[in-house]
Amino acid sequence: MTTTLRTLLLGQVEFYWDAHLWPRLQGLTDDEYLWEPVDGAWSLRRDDDGAVRIELTPVDPPVPPVTTIAWRAAHLGRDVWGKRGRTFFGPTPAPADADMFDGRHWPEPLPLTAAGGLDLLREGYELWRDNLRRLDDDALAEPLGPRGGPFAGDSLAALVVHLNREAMAHGAEICLLRDIYRAQRQRRDPVVAVALGGRAADLERMLRLNGGLGDLPDRHPTLLVELAGLGRWDAVRSLVTHGFPVTVVADDGSTALHHVASTGTPDDARLLLEAGADPTAVDGRFGTTPAGWAEYLGRAELAGLLSV
Repeated sequence: MTTTLRTLLLGQVEFYWDAHLWPRLQGLTDDEYLWEPVDGAWSLRRDDDGAVRIELTPVDPPVPPVTTIAWRAAHLGRDVWGKRGRTFFGPTPAPADADMFDGRHWPEPLPLTAAGGLDLLREGYELWRDNLRRLDDDALAEPLGPRGGPFAGDSLAALVVHLNREAMAHGAEICLLRDIYRAQRQRRDPVVAVALGGRAADLERMLRLNGGLGDLPDRHPTLLVELAGLGRWDAVRSLVTHGFPVTVVADDGSTALHHVASTGTPDDARLLLEAGADPTAVDGRFGTTPAGWAEYLGRAELAGLLSV
């Protein structure tokens, strides 16, 4: 099989988008999108004329500021993919001599909502990806020319490599911000904080003082699966003993019983099964049952316990 340069470069960014970045962005809220993790963070803001601008300076500051998800998504969708895509492939409202850094390639307003930000991100990505699909290796070897600005002598392939690197860097930052936002929100609840922190004795004490679970399963319905996935089995046992539902399914389709196959013990499996966990549940990532996980991981005793 012949592997072309285009196949490698396009495959890299397509796999990153399809398997890593885009799935991680689902469910993004407006509050997350504009969340400022520290004072002085750069974001998207309205100026005195009411237009939405991305905060930046003509020369990067010596210490890069923390930026919001909105800032990263706009920069990646518009500046990294969008303007470059319009520069080299069109259509663009900019003059013919405008280089790839010219803001006239993308004059549309920036979005202040999560839905708008994801639309912009997807539009920029699809414009760039769809045009790369039409190229061959000879086209990728051509120099950028005047539209490349100070990089006129570099090849289009070099630009693709650079943009792939930019996409993965900014995408990782967006995903990390989502992780931090979620963790901070979760840990505002003291019961959840001690559970996720692996402080099982404190969790048990709090549940007893509170007279049981209360509305914890409603506030954090996937907590049991999250704890199982982290291997916090003392906390899992405490929650199950107090009646936490064991049939809850996480966003990826896994259940606590699936994660027993990964890091739990036969006693953990028995506890969940006796509480009503479903051994026939099929997860969304690997498309198999808890027994299938155990078989794959070479945990024969658990595979036997979990088999229906």
